[in-house]
Amino acid sequence: MSDEESTPSHGSLTDAIAGPEELPDTARNLHPIRLTSFVGVMMVIEFFDLLLTQRLHFAVRPDSTAGSVAKTVSISGNVLFASLLILALATVFISRRATPRFALYVMVTYLCVATVNVLINIGTLVVTPEVGNASQNSLILDLALVYSALTLIFSLWYQVADTHLPGGALDFPENAAKPDDPPKWFDYMCVAFFTNSTFGPTLEGVRTRPAKALMMFQTALSLVVLVVLVARIIKAP
Repeated sequence: MSDEESTPSHGSLTDAIAGPEELPDTARNLHPIRLTSFVGVMMVIEFFDLLLTQRLHFAVRPDSTAGSVAKTVSISGNVLFASLLILALATVFISRRATPRFALYVMVTYLCVATVNVLINIGTLVVTPEVGNASQNSLILDLALVYSALTLIFSLWYQVADTHLPGGALDFPENAAKPDDPPKWFDYMCVAFFTNSTFGPTLEGVRTRPAKALMMFQTALSLVVLVVLVARIIKAP
């Protein structure tokens, strides 16, 4: 075997990864990510984030350090979301070519910013004393928005991890009717939802340490959200 055959080629950031508008697993090529569905979930996350940020603006002074950090993170998330949305539109409606490699890095960066943003919102709901004066109905709506945002954000984290971590991240039960059918985004959303509600996966197995760390992080956040915010709802006027 020649050196040229034995050395893998990684390509440049603008090289196409695979088929049209897909980000596949570079090692196993089993679990493709469709850019359009990824951006669609991001749009819902952005909507929840904007709605929750608007609802909590009374609890954080805009001239404070916390207010400045929250504003910066929110703007960064909006810019990254707009960048990936433009990339998706260009890929799907204009060029019809395979998704460029750098889209993955934009996705991961966006998820990092979105995670920090939801952390800020959780911190505002848990720590800020002004939130304690809100009504029960208002706090229930805030809890539903945070819970939904957590589920959607971590569904994308699990999908990216399972697609690109060496050896994958999750083991899904085989579908007897379609044994070769790879997991779709909805499967990862179920994992994120069950981790939020039961504090761990139900039927899926966790393969790698990064995936376990993600699940531990999500479980810790969901415990704070459900325990602390439910206690605040009970005490609310």
